[in-house]
Amino acid sequence: MTLISRAYNGLIISLAILGGLMLALIFVGIIADVTVRTIGFNSIQWYSAIAEYCLLFSTMFGAPWLVRLKGHVVVESLTMAMPDMIRWLMAKLVYILCILLSLLFVYYGWIEMVGAFSSGELDLRSIDMPKWILFVPFPLGFSLVAIEFSRYLLGYDSYYSGKVGSGESL
Repeated sequence: MTLISRAYNGLIISLAILGGLMLALIFVGIIADVTVRTIGFNSIQWYSAIAEYCLLFSTMFGAPWLVRLKGHVVVESLTMAMPDMIRWLMAKLVYILCILLSLLFVYYGWIEMVGAFSSGELDLRSIDMPKWILFVPFPLGFSLVAIEFSRYLLGYDSYYSGKVGSGESL
């Protein structure tokens, strides 16, 4: 495995772990917030904003890893009923569509991030945060998702299991 490949795999796994830690932070924060309110104190004011930010970041950080592990829902009953050549072609078209849509989100995420950075706009909640930070996960996460679907398109693996029907993998 090359250095670039190991670094890329490390990035995918590290982002997934970071996303998982953010979900754990949300879990602990909910328990802390409910406990504090139950014993008669005011709610933790800044917590809901942090939880919302963590949900956004954890989703985008975990998405490339989920694509790698084929963790998204896929219904294969229709594709497995197709002849092998049509099934192969449909898989390639789906990969291309996923890559194009991911790159579209990269583009618009980048545009929004740069615009928010240029304007100095703030996201005003219980904590004030530069709005551009909220757009960072979009270009990053969707770029990695596009790379993962490109791996499938180039034949390194198939997103489809091929377990139904003829049993042959794409």
